[in-house]
Amino acid sequence: MAAAWHVRGLVLALLLAAVEGRAEPPEEESPWFVPDHAALQLAGSIGLLSAGPGWGFLRDGVDAELLLGWAPPAVAGEDFLTVTLKGQWHPFRPAWRGWTLRPLTVGLLLSYTFGDAYFVGLPDRYPDGYYWFKTALRPALLLGAGAGRPVPALGLRLQGYAELVATDYRLLHFLQSPATAGTGLFSLALGVRVRF
Repeated sequence: MAAAWHVRGLVLALLLAAVEGRAEPPEEESPWFVPDHAALQLAGSIGLLSAGPGWGFLRDGVDAELLLGWAPPAVAGEDFLTVTLKGQWHPFRPAWRGWTLRPLTVGLLLSYTFGDAYFVGLPDRYPDGYYWFKTALRPALLLGAGAGRPVPALGLRLQGYAELVATDYRLLHFLQSPATAGTGLFSLALGVRVRF
């Protein structure tokens, strides 16, 4: 009789192990338009603080983000809002002790600043050719690095990053007259990404 209980216990243990070891059904992949991360950034020529959704491609080797930025009058002289489309390439992503390193990030961004003081087409109040650049639209180059690691308790991956951003205006001004480019060529951006 004791042997029968041992056999039943063994069969029950095997069944439980089989149920627990059964492969999970594959997770359905989200459609391309559903963001897989969010970014929060401080500075970087797109506002004092900016945030928005992002999409990773090619196993997170390429990121695209859509950020809404804001700068208060104390920093920018007036309140302003920007919307920025940002693309980045991370050619190297070595792993080290649970961290994913991104020692090199290169990218482009295009930001649009809202407000009457900013324009894409030259306003009538200026003669033709007065401004050669569009004050509302700023393309820029960026160069940066970052690192991240999973946070299993939250089911997320956190990444911190730093970037040097050079807008078209700053680049041209610096190339034309490096000695008088008092604000410098780059602005610094610090940020964090939360990957879902």
